[in-house]
Amino acid sequence: ADVRGIFWVPPPPAQRQPPRRGEETMASNIVVWATCLLAFLHRACGQVYVMAPESLVQKYSKTRGSIEGSTATFGAPFYGDRVLGRLVYGESLLGKKHCKEADYNVPEAATETRSGSSYKEVRLINIVLVRRGDCSFTTKVKVAYAKGAHAVIIVDKEESELTTKDMRNIIVADDGYGGNIRIPSVLISKYDGRPLIEAALNTKSQVIVELAWNLPTNRVVQTDLWMSSGSRESLKFLKEFAPKRRTLNRVVSFTPHYAVFGMDSADQVTANTLCSDRTGKYCAEDPDGPGPVTGRDVLEENVRQLCIHDMYKKARTTNSLGSNGATAVEYAAEFWDYIEKFLDRCPLDKFGLDCSQKLMTEVKIDSAKIDGCVRSTGEAKLQHERKYPAWSPRALRINGWRYSGVLDSDLVTRAICSGFTDTPQECKKLIKTRDYFTPYNGEQVEGVSFGTLIGWLFGTVVFASAALLLYKRYLKKEMRATLREEVMLEVQAQIGEYSRLQGK
Repeated sequence: ADVRGIFWVPPPPAQRQPPRRGEETMASNIVVWATCLLAFLHRACGQVYVMAPESLVQKYSKTRGSIEGSTATFGAPFYGDRVLGRLVYGESLLGKKHCKEADYNVPEAATETRSGSSYKEVRLINIVLVRRGDCSFTTKVKVAYAKGAHAVIIVDKEESELTTKDMRNIIVADDGYGGNIRIPSVLISKYDGRPLIEAALNTKSQVIVELAWNLPTNRVVQTDLWMSSGSRESLKFLKEFAPKRRTLNRVVSFTPHYAVFGMDSADQVTANTLCSDRTGKYCAEDPDGPGPVTGRDVLEENVRQLCIHDMYKKARTTNSLGSNGATAVEYAAEFWDYIEKFLDRCPLDKFGLDCSQKLMTEVKIDSAKIDGCVRSTGEAKLQHERKYPAWSPRALRINGWRYSGVLDSDLVTRAICSGFTDTPQECKKLIKTRDYFTPYNGEQVEGVSFGTLIGWLFGTVVFASAALLLYKRYLKKEMRATLREEVMLEVQAQIGEYSRLQGK
């Protein structure tokens, strides 16, 4: 059923913010725990806010109308925005618990007609309520989307013992088939969900809620990314995120982390495949199974990338922080030059030290300097990464807050930009208005006017017609030349035949 899609993560130590490498002191650990505490206090604000009817709002008076939920790790939350929607719910007709399209019915999104036009415009997004159980979260969200959902709220099943407080530590995971889901979804407790379902079934009044994904804010946004140098998904994200990171280089602090685990009791064969040595102390995922690249190769590249970032990061200041903005932001330009090209230059069939050194030379990184860093600090770096794992091999924290949703460069940028106390100009350049009534499909591209489109089409038709005319002329010329040549050859052949007959 859906058990595989939900995980409970206790606050210590998994929710602990890792200290920056080289700063593992008592003072820094106190700051870390304080940051986490602030993050949890901010999360308590909730993601679902009940707006109407008033009778329903009163049922959540203790939390001032807010409901705290756990956002799915797949899909596309509305980061940086507050979006109004109408709750709709359909009773299970076939006993499939909202796992099949035919199992329930929900009304279509409410629309209104524009003045002076027959065009119907959606007023509120459709937020579909479903019950947890019998199938994965991704299946429920896919079915709800097929029925017109712009967002989904999953209410925990009645037999569950999870409370509202437990939702802080729940991770609603992907079952492996959520890569194409582009609408947000939230899991809430059965205690918070019951009044919503009862109100949604009452056809006398609409249930209006507001969805919001709030991050702790700061003058400089701190980001921590866990990844693997052998993961195509990680490298693809980094390649697409690199240009945005350059734009944000003076206002966003970035710290890379790599997925490292231990297998102290591993057998020799497994240790040789996944780990740095036979002890199994430091291991990484094998990116190509029976292929030539091993977990040890990935560990070595992980350390090289950590060294590149540490050796080339430079402190930068910015006027965006205001007159009191004394905080320096570290940015490693060469690291991003390297990481942006790594996916294309060093795929798995070229993965390794030789390819890495060639790429370092290309982006003007001193490979000897990096080699020295690997030899002197490699063990310490691996130990740090193993000591502070994330909840997933590919994970992101923003201002100490756990990012949820698809790891998409544009969506991550939106989340980062919503973490500023005052939005900097850099974010205003990067962020485009999002259409909440259509599934999220990555970076929003500005459209062209109807006149421009007609001009393009007209130009294309004219060009194609001219090309066709020239081709016809060329074809006629070639046909005439070929025909003339064939006639001459035929005449010569007949003359030759006549000469032979005369000779007889």
